[in-house]
Amino acid sequence: MYLYGGKQDRALADINPASELDPKDAYYALWVDIVNKRSSLPSKLAQAMTQIDMTKWPAPVIRLYLGQLTSAAVLAGADDSDADVKQRRLCDANFFIGELALQQGSKEEASRLFRLAATGCSKDRTSGDGANAELKALGIAP
Repeated sequence: MYLYGGKQDRALADINPASELDPKDAYYALWVDIVNKRSSLPSKLAQAMTQIDMTKWPAPVIRLYLGQLTSAAVLAGADDSDADVKQRRLCDANFFIGELALQQGSKEEASRLFRLAATGCSKDRTSGDGANAELKALGIAP
């Protein structure tokens, strides 16, 4: 992904059209927000939230990014009686909370969370791939 190669302009060129095609996709909105912040562009997450079903996962992550929830509340919101669903949500929660920690300058906490995501995500999760890429970018072996 261009984001991890320091090519934010190309990352934006990839993610913005996808987000525009499916404005109800919460994951696209989160990725646009991450890329925008790395590109020193304003967040569009509050606007995107109006089109997203905020009763479904990953709505707690969006609320975290908007300052409406804590990391602990996001992790609690990841709970599910289905073990596979819970694992996917925890994977995403650790990754996106790690991204927020990185944005806030807490590399140690971000690294810890990326490690959790990298080891806790199934091979088909974008969040796991992202966590591994972030660890590599931080100079930490995944």
